[in-house]
Amino acid sequence: MGLEEDLEKVFFAVKLPRYLLRGPEIFSFILMLNMVTMMTVEPMFHCIGSGSEGIAFECEGFSDGHSLAYEICGVAGIFLYAIIVLDIANISITLCEYKVLCSHALKQVVLCIGVVSVMVFTFAFAIASMTREAALLSGDDWGDMGSTMTSLVQLAFGVMDIADVHSVAGESPFLFVVIVMFMLIIYSFFFNLLVSQFCGVYSALAADMKGYAMLARGEVILHTLEAIKMKRWNNFITSLGLDKRVDFEEGDIGLPGGIKTWEPALAHPVTQDQIIRFGGDTDPSLPWPENHSANNENSMERMVQKTIQKSLQKYLGKGKNGGTESTTDGSKTSHSSSSHSDSL
Repeated sequence: MGLEEDLEKVFFAVKLPRYLLRGPEIFSFILMLNMVTMMTVEPMFHCIGSGSEGIAFECEGFSDGHSLAYEICGVAGIFLYAIIVLDIANISITLCEYKVLCSHALKQVVLCIGVVSVMVFTFAFAIASMTREAALLSGDDWGDMGSTMTSLVQLAFGVMDIADVHSVAGESPFLFVVIVMFMLIIYSFFFNLLVSQFCGVYSALAADMKGYAMLARGEVILHTLEAIKMKRWNNFITSLGLDKRVDFEEGDIGLPGGIKTWEPALAHPVTQDQIIRFGGDTDPSLPWPENHSANNENSMERMVQKTIQKSLQKYLGKGKNGGTESTTDGSKTSHSSSSHSDSL
């Protein structure tokens, strides 16, 4: 792929290479930016001119803000690298199916977190406007905007102590009603909606899960083929011998374009021959001979019917009370006496 084709994609009025819009390449690019950011807050670089002997990682030039930024970049880099390594799941169709399911479900999780964040901001502004109720509280969990948002986030994800909620109910009933409304909206609606979205995603992908996995694996194969030299690819195709005919059995020449493999004779038993063979010249201008397979099947049925009729006649016997009657298809039908019929 040339440079001009790579720069055709326009993203926010900025031309970007097309490979940056694919999943693994995006995370690789973000990981590169993250590592560049880590280099700007690297403690070894900040402590080079500190005067200490050897390599120092702690000095006055490396502040607490630099340390926090370095830790954040380190944690983000680990997660980004783990996401890139997870792309190895494409080697197995089963793992790729689960990966496709998780990727589709992740969109629903992001949407749910976004809506919950909007509700946290909304209720935080509403509680911050309740100055009279905030004055009645003894704690600092609902005093200002920042502490209110922190308490709502803890309440939304179930990490807040229930004793704090009980204390709010005793000191400010109106604030307690607002908190209960927040809990009902988050737990009873959005989280249950997230579960139903998971079920919908699975039901929509269950029938075509394997197809999605094969498409994802095929995309990886195509990107890999782009990096292979054409000479090496042609040598590989020539070594396969796909232009040679693959025979099914001895003397039964098959079609080209396949690779012959062996399997046990009882692995896939076939009770009826699926190949119809015709004798004569192989000239394509000659008409095809007539197919007498249907007549052969009818003659086989007649033979079976005659055999059954003879067996019945032999069992019932031919005497004074027995007789035979000719049918339309030429077979004989025997009529036994009532005693023989009762005994049968």
